Amino acid sequence: MGKYLSSLLFIGLAWSRDFNQKGYLRNLEASICMSHCGAYYLEDELGNFINYISNDNDSINFDYFLNRFIDIEGDSVSCTECVGISVTSIDISYDCILPVDCFGDPCSISNCYSHPNAECIPNYCGGCWSDYFLDGNLMQCGVPEGCIDLSGIDFGVCLMELGIGWTNNHCEYISGCDWVADSVDYSEAFFDSMDDCQESCIILNSPEFSMLPISHKIFNNYPNPFNPVTTLRYDLPEIAMVNITIYDVMGRVVNNLVSSQQTAGYKSVQWNATNIQGQPVSAGVYLYSIEAGDFRQTKKMILLK
Repeated sequence: MGKYLSSLLFIGLAWSRDFNQKGYLRNLEASICMSHCGAYYLEDELGNFINYISNDNDSINFDYFLNRFIDIEGDSVSCTECVGISVTSIDISYDCILPVDCFGDPCSISNCYSHPNAECIPNYCGGCWSDYFLDGNLMQCGVPEGCIDLSGIDFGVCLMELGIGWTNNHCEYISGCDWVADSVDYSEAFFDSMDDCQESCIILNSPEFSMLPISHKIFNNYPNPFNPVTTLRYDLPEIAMVNITIYDVMGRVVNNLVSSQQTAGYKSVQWNATNIQGQPVSAGVYLYSIEAGDFRQTKKMILLK
């Protein structure tokens, strides 16, 4: 009996211990856990489950921290099926081991519309967020006029590129299965180009603020593999003569997508898997090369049929 009571005491102590953990906060759509104990869960940077997260603290806006890399403190709370963490404090964490490779510096391509004097701190751990702080407090920024906030909207797990939209305080390429989510048609919220989105949504608060890239960069095409259309994105920090050429694995020219002088900015061009004559090309590995002034870079992509 004494041994049995000791075991129960050990379990009780384990369930009441304090937690201090880091990870990505995820929404829990279905679980064996009661909603009180497991409305959310925490996972590490490799996607491994850490703990259920309870949302019983009404003073915390958990949705604002969703899909961000966070640092939480709290106590355990037990339900019939599982144990969760009752969060007492939650903060954005910058201590991730595997930081996200961003399209650009989040603070250079975003703004806090409702708090123009807030300080921007790029959060590469949580998906390239632009976190804005005012007097040490994390701000929830408003949406610029003429833009529709797409933050947190689930368009489905598909590789179709829907367009460029305003999300997490900046313009971003968004993919999904359809422009309709939860019976709402968001097609009017998307822009055809990054320049159009930034011109409509970015508010320049000072002459020192710049939306221009700080260096040349060519990004992996998206989607990849693809069939039959893919998008190539690149950064131009200055006016330059730009040539973007598609080659086969033998080094033969397949198509020339761009051959013109372009202004500085965040650029993109699509390839529809055709050659110079407009004829479809066969499936396989292709190379795309960009030349802009003295800058040269080549990347690989795969066409599926």
